[in-house]
Amino acid sequence: MKPALFSKAEARGLGNLLLLVADLILVATGQAQAGTWTGTLHDGSVLQVDPETHRPMRYYEGGTAPMWDGTHQLEDGSVVIVRDGQVVPTEGMINTWTAQPGSEPKMRERHCERLVRKVCGFHNECATAQPCVLANQLLRMEREQQRSAPIGSGPFPQTESSSECLEAFTNPNFPACGSSVPETRETACRKLIDLVCGEDGRCAESPGCDPARQLLQMENEERLESADPDARTPTGAECEKARENAFFKPCE
Repeated sequence: MKPALFSKAEARGLGNLLLLVADLILVATGQAQAGTWTGTLHDGSVLQVDPETHRPMRYYEGGTAPMWDGTHQLEDGSVVIVRDGQVVPTEGMINTWTAQPGSEPKMRERHCERLVRKVCGFHNECATAQPCVLANQLLRMEREQQRSAPIGSGPFPQTESSSECLEAFTNPNFPACGSSVPETRETACRKLIDLVCGEDGRCAESPGCDPARQLLQMENEERLESADPDARTPTGAECEKARENAFFKPCE
């Protein structure tokens, strides 16, 4: 049997070296851009995905090449899917592409307001449901406690009710409103699900349906933390691009 050229440890080290070289080449040629996603393939070569075009490039010993269509395994066991020369975005890619300085979501530490958004709906579609009533009670208590907080605690000090609201996010007694009542306004990712999975769910088994549902979940999480829940989120922008990707085939 022909001996392997590199051990796994050597391949990993080579992958890291290639990554550094690739980054230096991009910087030297003026092509580097913030948000480029990078991963290491199982053979130690480096995969980079452009944030604008979603085109994947493989950097290996001796050169570079575009990634062919198909499923490619990364060193950590996860996979990257390429269709028609474009990568199907993963959560990690979207997080990398949208990580810009100063982009901290406005609502991240306002736990009771986020809880109200979650269980009451972004436009109060579930206003009369019991979880919504309870969430609003917690919000009122939080605001009363915040008014009594020491001076210098910041505009949104964390209180006992804040902690209760944070815990409620994982409590099944506080389900998301959209799970029982449809939202009154369609978002980019909701439109993608209707396109790929079918409005009646008849194409739920199609390859693109589950990824579309995952994108919707990510979009909702971004909307919970956004100052304006109706503003287009980074994942919403990816859902708009996905409508042009052949992997997200329309339901027929």
